[in-house]
This record gives sequence, C-alpha cells and structure tokens, in this order.
Amino acid sequence: MNLYPWLDTHYYNIVCHFKNKKNNRAIILNAYRGIGTTSLIKKIGIWLLCIHHMKNGLFCNQCRNCQLISSKNHPDWYNMKLFSHNNIIGVDTVRWLCNKIFKTPKISKNKVVYFPDISQLTEHGTNALLKTLEEPPKNTYFLLMNYFSYPLLPTLRSRCTLYKIATPSENISINWLKNNHPEIKEHIFKIALRVNKGSPIYAQTFIFTQLWKTRNIFFHDLKHSIKNDNLFHILDNLNLGNIKEKIFWLCSLLFDSMKAKYNDMRNIINLDKIDIIRYLEEKYSFFSLDNSLRSWIRFNFQLTNISGINTELLLTEQLLRWENILKLYKH
Repeated sequence: MNLYPWLDTHYYNIVCHFKNKKNNRAIILNAYRGIGTTSLIKKIGIWLLCIHHMKNGLFCNQCRNCQLISSKNHPDWYNMKLFSHNNIIGVDTVRWLCNKIFKTPKISKNKVVYFPDISQLTEHGTNALLKTLEEPPKNTYFLLMNYFSYPLLPTLRSRCTLYKIATPSENISINWLKNNHPEIKEHIFKIALRVNKGSPIYAQTFIFTQLWKTRNIFFHDLKHSIKNDNLFHILDNLNLGNIKEKIFWLCSLLFDSMKAKYNDMRNIINLDKIDIIRYLEEKYSFFSLDNSLRSWIRFNFQLTNISGINTELLLTEQLLRWENILKLYKH
C-alpha cells in the first residue's frame, strides 16, 4: 500500500512510536483536510493488525488480517464513523465501544479504534472516552483524527500523543501533480493548489471536475457585473449551485485585491484573474475592499449556521449591501 510521498515520514515515526512506547497507545493526528490522512491511518491500522508485521513498518499484505482490513471487514478494527448517528458520536456509542474493546480480540492480537473526526464526539461522549484512555484495555490502539479548524480539548490532548501533519509545500505538491498528469501545465497546478488551500488532492479533483469551468464562468459573470455597476447580474449564477465555493472564490479575489494595494503579488491566490484583481484594486479603496470582504464573511457565517434560511432572499440582501459598500467607498 503506497502512501502519498509527503506522509511517508509521518508513517514511520508513528510506527516507531508504537514499537518503542508500548504503554502509550493513543495518538491524535492534527492536520488540514485534503492531504490524505485517511490513507495514513489505514496503513497504520494494517501494520498494527498484521500477523507478520515487522519493526521497520512493513507488513505482509497477504495474511487474513491484512486482507480483512483492506476489504473493511476486520472485526477488531473499529471505525467509529460506521457507528455514529448523523455524524454524532454520543455517550451511548462510546459505552458500547468500551464494552466491545475490553473483551478479547476476535481474530487478531490487537484491536484498533479509529475516530475519523473527533469533532463528532459530544461532550458526554468525550468524557466517556477520556475514562477509557486513562486505563485502556490491553493491546488496544486508538487513532484519533483532528482537523486544525476544531479546537483540541486539553484533557483529550493530555491522554494522547499529538502528531501535527503540515500541508505539503507548494513545490512538493506541484511535483506530485506533474508526475501524475504531465500533460497539464504547471501554472494550472499552482492556481488549483492556491484555490484549494494547498491541498494537492483537492487540487487534482478541482482540475478534473466541473469546478474549474464553474469558477471561470462565475468570475466572467462577476467581472461583467462589477464593470457595469450591476451586482445583481450575478444573482442567477449564485443560484445555480456551488454557492459556498463561489463565496470562497469571491472572498479570495477581494483578498487578492487588498494584497495588490500593497504590491504583494507573490501570494496571489487567483493567478489567472489578475485583470479583475487589478480592476478592483484601482477602482476601490482598501477600506472598501476590506469592508466588502468582511461583509461576505458575515454572509457566509449566516448561510452556514442558520438552518432553514431563505438563501435567495439572503443573497439579494447581501448583494444590495455589497453594492452600497462599493458605491460609498469608491475612489
């Protein structure tokens, strides 16, 4: 099983940890989404359960345990996503888990518990897990995934070893993408990476799905709306779908225009939209761009956190608000 190249070192470090620190069997992986940590955890799980696993991190990939975990049917591998209810893991689920793992493994020497996203744990579920981590059952390993956007509880952190996994550098990601898709020009990869917060996996998906075309059409309509002082022109485009992605693209464009005010073009996200960036930078003040960005961030918060909201009405109000900001603070 091959890992993404930027995860190899992390894999061997974690295997070495479990090999040398047998009394510390719980780890938390801290990372951003979209860098392949699911495959990393799966490989760690295979190594832990393999009958013939070796100290250097190799496993046979042939034994019954390896085959069962690869087919997602291993009875001693507990993927808590499969036992969650509406992506929530409560105290009853954790108690059920504890009842299972304090028994003898079914077919393997070890048991592995995997939490794909610990933000799914409720407060009571977390407290129940903490008690188990204080005195874990024999030969049981805990692999917990935490994403940087979710604050890590100190009590949980104190009972686990934390591994921080950084997003790969832009050069490493571009080289990986080029090796997989030599027919694509490098600047396309750079744009896709920056639009997708440095994630090479999301960047690859972005290039080879409709999203690339959707973004280009959205920016075409946006440019037309701004130049004609008619922001409501983009309402139809926003109503076509992918609204959260479009809001992020719009915010990134406003942020790029603010950078351009200070001639900071090295860290521009939308490298293929320099004409729109320069137009905004020349036509509007920094204060106007800053207020516009803050306005769209507030709108996104409302859209994300208020259930049952009338999206079209909210969009109409936001476009009117943005139009007033641009008129009020125009150069």
